[in-house]
Amino acid sequence: MIHEIDAFLTWLEVEKNAAPKTREAYSRDLNEFSLFLLGEYTPPSDWNYEVNVTLEDGEVTVASIGRDDIRSFLEYSYDRGLQKSSIERKVASIRTFFGFLFRHDIISTNPALKILYPKKRKRLPKFLHNKEVLSILDFPLETFLDYRDRALLETMYATGCRVGELAGASVVNLDLEEKRLKVYGKGREERYVFLTDDAVLFVSRYLKVRRERFKGLSEPLFVNNRGDRLTERGIFYLVVKRIRQAGLIEKIGPHTFRHSFATELLNEGADLRAVQELLGHKSLSTTQKYTHTTTEGLKKVYKRSHPHALKYNKKDED
Repeated sequence: MIHEIDAFLTWLEVEKNAAPKTREAYSRDLNEFSLFLLGEYTPPSDWNYEVNVTLEDGEVTVASIGRDDIRSFLEYSYDRGLQKSSIERKVASIRTFFGFLFRHDIISTNPALKILYPKKRKRLPKFLHNKEVLSILDFPLETFLDYRDRALLETMYATGCRVGELAGASVVNLDLEEKRLKVYGKGREERYVFLTDDAVLFVSRYLKVRRERFKGLSEPLFVNNRGDRLTERGIFYLVVKRIRQAGLIEKIGPHTFRHSFATELLNEGADLRAVQELLGHKSLSTTQKYTHTTTEGLKKVYKRSHPHALKYNKKDED
C-alpha cells in the first residue's frame, strides 16, 4: 500500500497542484490507515476491530481492502475520541485515495464509494464589528514593528487574505497606485485583492520606515525585526497581541479578520459570487457560511431594494 500512497501523493502534487499542507494531511491520514490495517496501533481499552486484508512482503495489498476495513478504521478513530472534523478529513482522504486508485485501474472496485461523512456540527464563523476592528487598530506608531503591524492589520482587513497569503506576499506584487496586491492562494492559484485608502496609507508609511531601517527593500512584503520574511506563526502572534491590547478577550485570531471582511461585504449587499472571488474560494458553498449577516445589515439591503420599502422611506423623508 505504501507504493500506492506515494503515487497518489505525487499525483496530488503534479496533476492537482495541491498545497504542501494538503499533501501532508493526506499523507498523515493514509499512513495512519495503513498502520491500522497492519495492526500497528494501540486500541482504546480492550476493544477489537475486524480487519480482513491480504499482506504481501509485509505490506497491505490495496485490492484486498474492503468497505468493512475502512469502517473499522473510522470506528477506531471515533473510539480514540477524535473530533468529528478530524474524522471527516480522514474520510475525505480515504475517498480521494480510492477514487484515484479506481480511475487509474489500480483497483477494479472502489470500497470507499458508500462511506459517508460523519454529521458535522455547524459553527458560524466569528466576526468583528467595525468599532472592534478600529479598537484593534488604535495603537501608537512608535517603533518599526508598530508601523509593520498596523500595515499588516489594515491589509488583512481590507483584503480578507488568508494568513499564508500575506506571509507569502512580495513587494513586487504590490501596486499602491492601483490599490491592489497579487497573492497566491490554495494550490498556488493567483488572484488580485484590493486595498482601501487606509491600507495604502499605512503600507506606504511602513515601507518608508522599513527602507530607512534596512537601507532598502527585500522581496517579502512583511518582514520581522531582522528583515526576514514574516512567517505565518509570526503573523498569528502579532495579531493575537494586538487583539489583547485592545481588550478583546474572546478566542479570536487572524482568520477572524477574513470572516469580518466577508461579513461586512455581504452586510452592504455585495454579490455572493463576487465575495467568493475576493476570498479565493473554489466553491460557492464555502462562501455561503458567511450569509449569517446581522439583522441590521439585512434591513439595510431590504430598505434599499424593496419597492414598497423605498416608497415608505421616501414618505418618511418628506
